[in-house]
Order: sequence, then structure tokens, then C-alpha cells
Amino acid sequence: MKSTGVFGTESISRFGIVAAVLVIWGLLCPLQAFSHSLYIQSGRYSVEKGKVSPMFFCYGHHFPVDDGVRFKKLRHVKVISPEGDSLEIELRNERTLHSYEVKYETPGTYVLIAETNPGLFAMYTDKKGRSRHSLKPKHTWVENADTIKSSMRSSQWSKTYVTCEKGSEKFPANVGLLFELVPTRDISELKEGGQLELEVYLNGAPYTGEGTWDATYGGFSTEAEDMFIPRTKLRGGKFTVPLEHGGRWFVRYFTKTDADPKNRSEYLTEKRTATLTFIVRNERRRPQPTDH
Repeated sequence: MKSTGVFGTESISRFGIVAAVLVIWGLLCPLQAFSHSLYIQSGRYSVEKGKVSPMFFCYGHHFPVDDGVRFKKLRHVKVISPEGDSLEIELRNERTLHSYEVKYETPGTYVLIAETNPGLFAMYTDKKGRSRHSLKPKHTWVENADTIKSSMRSSQWSKTYVTCEKGSEKFPANVGLLFELVPTRDISELKEGGQLELEVYLNGAPYTGEGTWDATYGGFSTEAEDMFIPRTKLRGGKFTVPLEHGGRWFVRYFTKTDADPKNRSEYLTEKRTATLTFIVRNERRRPQPTDH
């Protein structure tokens, strides 16, 4: 699949200047305490053999869809088949929802995964008392800083499952992401009114440190970061999500730790985020139509 668009290098127009100011203002507004989160999704979560269904992304603060994702933000996007084969999606060089069609040819459970390239973000007050932000390493701006509000490196891992005909005999709960939300059961079996137990893995092992999780479903709220289950801190990476409503669900878990001493000239805090999206089936609300 070849790239269908590239970023131009035109001179900055008046509109571009206004847009840049709005972006900077957005970065400084309180909502940026909630950094953009990446969620990978599928058009369908249960498909027939031979079916083609699109995968796509949400990137932002609203679920199920928000902003587009820059090509350079994504390190890779992969589809793992029921046999364990991994197909890397060739991404278009554009800022978009990055929707690509996936053909499901083998019965079983497929896993769609994505990882971001790490990004830096800092907020500080300079020596003249002005608020500043930077997307550069700390050593490039620290001499001009009077007070550092935040200096962070952020990495994200996103995952979802699609069932073709029937779930795999062995559900692929853990697929080896560096930071991963791992279900304790086959997600295709989830029903409205049930619950989902999750365990966090870091570097292939159960995570036992401190972290924060939240969750929501499509239709709960139209407002940004207004979650059905608000941010909840816990020690140890095990928690249970009550699935009180049917529909598309999103779960997020993140940690913030001090940067390794060898990296402290680049940033002060390491943030890791894992997200999981899935569908919870409900009983049919209305009789099925007899014609189309």
C-alpha cells in the first residue's frame, strides 16, 4: 500500500499563523492535563470468514472518535492472525484516522495492535515569568526555565480483538506488547451486565506498581474526558470493569514514573499508557425487520 498524501512545505499563511496560535493555546489549556490517548478500533468485532472490515483510530479526548493521527506518531500498526502470524500495516503519510481494510480469512481471534513513537512534552515558566511549552528535550530549554511544571516522555500501546466465526481455542490474551492490558477471558463472550477482569503487563511480566485506570462506553457522555468510570488509582495491575451497558467500550491504564537518571537531561517523567477497546453485546432491543 503506497502513501497517498504528503505534508507540504508552503510558506506560513495568515491562516497558518492563527492556527498555530490556537494549537499553542490548546496545549496550554487545562485539558492538556489529559494528554491525547490512542485507541485502535474495528468497524466490526464479530465477522464471517472472508469478510473485510475496516480498522481505524481515535486519538484525543472523546470516545469513540476524535482527532486524526499523524503518520509520524505511529511506530507501527499490526494485525495478528489466529495462527500467530503478524502483518504490519503500511501506513499512509498523512494526518487521518488511518482506516485500513482487514480481510478475515481464518476462523479464530485476531488482534489489532498499535504502538506510538515516544513524544516529549514540557511546560515551564521562564525567567521573565512567562508560561512556555516545548516538544524538545529538557536540555534545550532548561537554562531559560525558572520553574518546571512538567517534563514528560509519553509512549502508548493500543489493542483490540476481532472474532472471525468463533473465538480461538486458546484466547490470545497477552500478545507481548511492552505495556499491555490483558483480559482474563475471551472478550467475544462479554455480555451487558457482566464484568471484565484485566491485568497489566510490563515487559512481559505482571505489573505490581502504582497506576491509574478509567473506562467509558460510547454514548455515556458527549464531553471530553467525562468517563463512566472516573480515574481510579490503585497499586498492583489487577482491576475489574463493570459492564453495565452494551456497546463499544474503552479502557485506559497509565503509569507515571521518574525518568531513569541517564535520561534526566531529556525529560523528568516517564509516562506509559495502555488502551483496550472492545464491544459488549446486548440483547436485541427491537424485532428484526423482515425486509430491507
